[in-house]
Amino acid sequence: MEQRPFGSTGISVSALGFGCGAVGGLLVRGDADEQRRAVSRALDAGITYFDTAAQYGDGRSEEHLGRVMRELGAWSRVVVGTKVRLGPQDLSSPETAIRASLEASLRRLGRRDVEVFHLHNPIGLTRSDADSLDMATALGSVARGLEAARQAGLARHIGFTGLGESDALRDVATSGVLETMQSYFNAINPSAGYPGAHGGEQDFDGLIDAAAGTGLGVIAIRVLAAGALAAQRERHANAGDPGGPLQGNADYTHDVNRAKDLSWFATEAGLESPIEMGVRFALSKPGISTILVGYSDYAQLEDAIRWAERGPLPADLIEKIVDAAR
Repeated sequence: MEQRPFGSTGISVSALGFGCGAVGGLLVRGDADEQRRAVSRALDAGITYFDTAAQYGDGRSEEHLGRVMRELGAWSRVVVGTKVRLGPQDLSSPETAIRASLEASLRRLGRRDVEVFHLHNPIGLTRSDADSLDMATALGSVARGLEAARQAGLARHIGFTGLGESDALRDVATSGVLETMQSYFNAINPSAGYPGAHGGEQDFDGLIDAAAGTGLGVIAIRVLAAGALAAQRERHANAGDPGGPLQGNADYTHDVNRAKDLSWFATEAGLESPIEMGVRFALSKPGISTILVGYSDYAQLEDAIRWAERGPLPADLIEKIVDAAR
């Protein structure tokens, strides 16, 4: 498995990561033996980045990941990232809330620290709803809380999830305050990598290049659009509800329909499926350190490993996918 520099952090991560979230569901709802078998296979294949969060299964993802890593004796072989999402009640004392959340995550994981700790709230120029943060707060008291956790030795690197208003996200990414960023990026809406190619959804306006250009380690998320790139609505028993859209002007049905339109490109190129196309498309974008795939079972992990080993897509196929989103 290719290992890539994680921005300016000084660490490297596997190009293909292991998403432990509720949408894929294996590390939340899967059988314990299959969880262990899948993580063991991922490690053998060279996957080193594992992504979790306190919110995934109300802590079950962190608990299960911690158990499996202890059983395999594998913590020294991986880079792990977790996250905090702040509620309105936390904003009167964000440093206290951030530290409490991270300490609870560490207990569930069975670790003294994590390599990466992300703020997981959407960010706007102003605060638009109870879940979002305005940019001034994110870069002010919240960033100071993240830094305090880092200074306390609970996290080695701090970052944010690049969801919210595009202008605000660019300002946060280029502020010099944070070290890593999760970025929404897939073949349906690749605008974070190719400005203007948004497929009728939110235009992230080249956020990946802006972040990578200032030294941030970039993690591509939702590279399969919560499973929509399979071009069918049926979902695995372990897969969670894709929920509401993570970005503007989109929903799951829209993404499934767009994936059906794109599936011809995969057939024409002789690929196994539009999912292979989606994985390799995300791996092809310069500036991305690792892409997250959320697995529902062992077989899906094997597929992703096989496709990742085939490397980037041909340039002409990338151009077709991007042009289709304009």
